[in-house]
Amino acid sequence: MSNPVSQPVIPPQPNQQYYGVSALALFQTFTRETYLSAFGIQAPSYDPTRVIKTWFDSTVDTSNPSNVALYNIVGQDQSGNWRVQQMVMPAQEAATVNLPGAIAYAPYVVAPTQATRGGSGINPMYLSLQIEAQEIMTEVGGTSLLDEGNTLVFPVIYPANEPRRVWDVVFKGEALNVGMLLSMKYANGVGAPGHWDTSGSDPVWVSDPPAPTGTGDTRPPRPMPVRNLLPNEKFQTGLMGVGVIRADLQQNQEAQKGQFTADDRATLQTIYQIVSRLGI
Repeated sequence: MSNPVSQPVIPPQPNQQYYGVSALALFQTFTRETYLSAFGIQAPSYDPTRVIKTWFDSTVDTSNPSNVALYNIVGQDQSGNWRVQQMVMPAQEAATVNLPGAIAYAPYVVAPTQATRGGSGINPMYLSLQIEAQEIMTEVGGTSLLDEGNTLVFPVIYPANEPRRVWDVVFKGEALNVGMLLSMKYANGVGAPGHWDTSGSDPVWVSDPPAPTGTGDTRPPRPMPVRNLLPNEKFQTGLMGVGVIRADLQQNQEAQKGQFTADDRATLQTIYQIVSRLGI
């Protein structure tokens, strides 16, 4: 696993006459799947108190909860014109994504075993590591651990490469198989949230209610920070929304088509002004 890192990178100018504002984006966007693929860990759970946010900035200073981050974004002014505006947000929010979707927990997979008892193979579901058994004992409030296979009568014969044992935890005076408790705990995947109910004679794993996923969140997401427009760029609204026009390439295209360009119009205006002053 790695520490998630996302730093602002000024993108190069596309060699196109028209392109979407996404070409100005300073950060990579993520889904739950691409976040897991990039960093080897799950993205944080969706937070319904925040809007969806598909980017993050790991360079901001989050040492103080009152710190803020300042970015440029594309927005409309009061007249409806598109321009680069400023956006301020808490640094802690800037540093984290808020992705829709549920966290996918890895399924609990039990490796096969060559361990035997009385000459027959045993169910690997009954096996667990000692560290797992100790964790379960602490979680359920057990009093001790027993190696059920360590007995003179029908002992479990473990291969040299088998680190697991048939561990039991003593709970309220009864020996309970740790492997079965692990299967109960991980029924919804390893790490799925829940807690042990130890009020009865046996501990019972109670899964937490499903958390909000944000898949139905209709609020506008946090805008993507962008670079400033270059001198030869301007916003233009089209059928697909707002985009960016490269004025120099637009002018070249107009010239190739034999149309008046902006430079042509400026030249004619200058000539007209000179002729007017001469009274010709």
